[in-house]
Amino acid sequence: MKGIAVNTICTLFFLILLNPYAFSTTTNTWTQSTESDFSKGTIQGVSINNKGEIWLAPVIKTVAGIKGAFVWSMAADLQNNVFVGTGDPGTVYLIKDGSEAVEIFSSPELYIQSLVADTSGNLYVGTAPRGIIYKINNHGDASIFCSLPVPYIWDMSMDNNSNLFAATGNDGILFKISPDGKPSVFFNSPETNLLDILHDRYDNIYVGTEPNGLVYKITPSGQARVIYDASESEIHCLSMDSAGNIYAGTASGTQAQIPVVPVSQPPVQAGAITTLFKEEKSWDLNLPEELPMAQPAPVQQQKTVLKGIDAPPKSTGLPTASNYVYKINQEGLVQKKLETSQAFILGMSFDTQDNLYVVTGNTSGVFKISGDESTSSLAHIEEVQALCCLNTDKNELYFGTGNMGRVYKISPSFTKEGSFLSNVFDTTAPSNWGCIYWTGMQPEGTRLTLSTRSGNGEKPDATWSGWSAPYEDSGERITSPPARFIQYKAILQTNNSDLTPMLNAVSLAYLPKNEPPRIISFGIEKESSPASQKLPETKTDGKIESKPQGTPGQKPHHQVAQKNIQWETEDPNNDTLQITMYYRGVEEKMWKILDKNTQKKGSCIWDTLRLPDGKYQVKLMVSDAPDNPPETAFSTEKTAEPVVVDNTRPDIRCLNAAVGAEGKYVISGTAKDEYSKIVKIQYTIDGQEWIPAFPMDGIFDSPEESFQITTRLLTPGDYTLIINAFDSEGNIGIEKVLFEVK
Repeated sequence: MKGIAVNTICTLFFLILLNPYAFSTTTNTWTQSTESDFSKGTIQGVSINNKGEIWLAPVIKTVAGIKGAFVWSMAADLQNNVFVGTGDPGTVYLIKDGSEAVEIFSSPELYIQSLVADTSGNLYVGTAPRGIIYKINNHGDASIFCSLPVPYIWDMSMDNNSNLFAATGNDGILFKISPDGKPSVFFNSPETNLLDILHDRYDNIYVGTEPNGLVYKITPSGQARVIYDASESEIHCLSMDSAGNIYAGTASGTQAQIPVVPVSQPPVQAGAITTLFKEEKSWDLNLPEELPMAQPAPVQQQKTVLKGIDAPPKSTGLPTASNYVYKINQEGLVQKKLETSQAFILGMSFDTQDNLYVVTGNTSGVFKISGDESTSSLAHIEEVQALCCLNTDKNELYFGTGNMGRVYKISPSFTKEGSFLSNVFDTTAPSNWGCIYWTGMQPEGTRLTLSTRSGNGEKPDATWSGWSAPYEDSGERITSPPARFIQYKAILQTNNSDLTPMLNAVSLAYLPKNEPPRIISFGIEKESSPASQKLPETKTDGKIESKPQGTPGQKPHHQVAQKNIQWETEDPNNDTLQITMYYRGVEEKMWKILDKNTQKKGSCIWDTLRLPDGKYQVKLMVSDAPDNPPETAFSTEKTAEPVVVDNTRPDIRCLNAAVGAEGKYVISGTAKDEYSKIVKIQYTIDGQEWIPAFPMDGIFDSPEESFQITTRLLTPGDYTLIINAFDSEGNIGIEKVLFEVK
């Protein structure tokens, strides 16, 4: 890291020498090192995990020969033959040695919802919506194994004694079917649908349910208990690792309905002969007249729900909440292993190394949760739904999709080449480039190179530069031309399909062209004038509420003399700014410093109480000099509108008192101020209530106002009349008149 820092400093110093008048010294670095960073880019043939690591993706191929809208189910036999169940129509395909899929069974059913193979090579086919289970023997002959009185056979599993167990809906019944095809009710749950089932080595059964999101554990004797109650409504799929830990995937949200049995197709009756194969083979239905009831022990935890409602299929709608993969260990402790905010978790499967593969619908995806608990996305497909998945003993992952129905095969080997294209980065100004650095791994036989391109338009087009020659080593100088926008591309290659390079961090140094700082706003706050302030009502006893020389509610003059200067600035380069405030009289030449700081947004108080009266200017100067040498620094300035500093009281002059009519007195005079407008005149007689007086022209609008006061009817005696005149700066002029009424 020390060597990297030294190289960066040297490179930037060299750039400054090349162009000393165009660029600042504020060096910036664009870094990408997290899954969130890399998710903004575009991938092709690579995978990104939750640690922010980019690897070559595994080899993905489409298996040809699949027809139908949905691939619902998968199973494998001991010879790693892969069977695929589809709908509509319900068809079974065989994928042998990873080659093209071949149709082996075409049923009259709409959906093949579940498949399971026994140790003898027989394949059992669970269907919907008529609840029929077909058996295809190892010679390819098919027959109806049994027909259950339920519409949906969601999943099936075999125990060590070749008994077949069927998880069904809409009544939440787990059926046990003997090797000769005789069914019995093994567990009658309070749930609507039992969606997935698996056995452990001891023939314990695990079942995921809907609508209460339960995971049951049922012993071989039928003792059932809940080992996990999820907050989600549906446990859609289950899987088990080599240590016996259970993994549960949820699929909560609105889901589409599977069609019911068509009216034109009557339900299958016992003893009927049905032709299903192209070879026109037929067989008798093997359905007992009555279903014997097994007697499992009471369930330790159950939730009461209404049965008989239409059940959702193992498909997708729009998720209304996040869905999760939960790990449930042997002690019953639960951990979240994967979260999907816009997808249903529809299938899970372990490989031989305890890596868990997860497929999702609505937002289709294929994820790998490795043994070290890192999570990576393996595939992006055009179909909306990834409905099921299966790992073989060769660690080949097959997964099926819906709309369209396809099967993909992911091999454990890495693809030979993949690329990651970053998002476009905006430096906000024309920039020179420093070096490009990256970290990762490059095993022998693999190669990792990066390239860059740049341009001044936000979207790469013909105006951009071409891709640079590959950078082979971290720390090379970027050769793309100076520009505002830049993008990088990483190429990962391998000559050994078992090895892959890895990229986990990229950083690019850039030096943007220095731009002048900007003044967003600058002004001097004006105080409210005394004339605009409301006077309180006079008390009933006639006594005044304030001192004779003041107005109630008026700010003291020393506060009015404090001017509040406010500013807001910004710098395109995010440089530190030097803020300097100056003032001067309008007739002066020299500016005087009022305040200095580095606040891009703020205010300061200018105390004008001791300044001579007159008009003043205030100037704001903003400089990016703290982060730039003198030869490249910029400054911006702005001068506010002149302000008046007036600390002198208005002058009340030319006072004259004369006897008026009917025992009243008339006092006239003039109030004058040198710099400010007269905004109020008031008087009081012998210290009684204050009475407003108006100017002769009826409006206060100038520095000089003539006024005339006519008193109330006065009784004989001596009187003192006090007059106040207010200017707009809060100064108060005071005069008095003494007169005698005879």
